[in-house]
Amino acid sequence: MQEVIPVEEILQRITLEVLSNLGLTADKESSAKRYAKRAVNQILIFCNRDDLPPLLEDVAAQIAEDMLKADSVAKTESEVSSVTRGDTSISYRDKSSSLKDTLSFMKSYEKQLVHFKKMKLPEDRP
Repeated sequence: MQEVIPVEEILQRITLEVLSNLGLTADKESSAKRYAKRAVNQILIFCNRDDLPPLLEDVAAQIAEDMLKADSVAKTESEVSSVTRGDTSISYRDKSSSLKDTLSFMKSYEKQLVHFKKMKLPEDRP
């Protein structure tokens, strides 16, 4: 039987990974932890699980990072959508489109999560 790791320990590991990957300072730790918790909860709900397998910790970190970027908590470079040379014009992507992408983030991660999804079976009732 596998050892059950406390949720707080898992959240702390994910939070530290998110802070490191995004280059965030310690003052953003509470925000990163809140987003990590949201990501873990979304995974647990989607997969119908009470536990978070270690292999899903990286997925939770990536989801938290994407949510932090979409909510502009973590600064990202503006993506250039077009460049014109004559009279120099540079256009950047609309950030509202990244919000739409984040709202459907579970679709993006569904291929990674489906392997861990548990079926809902009817309960035996006497």
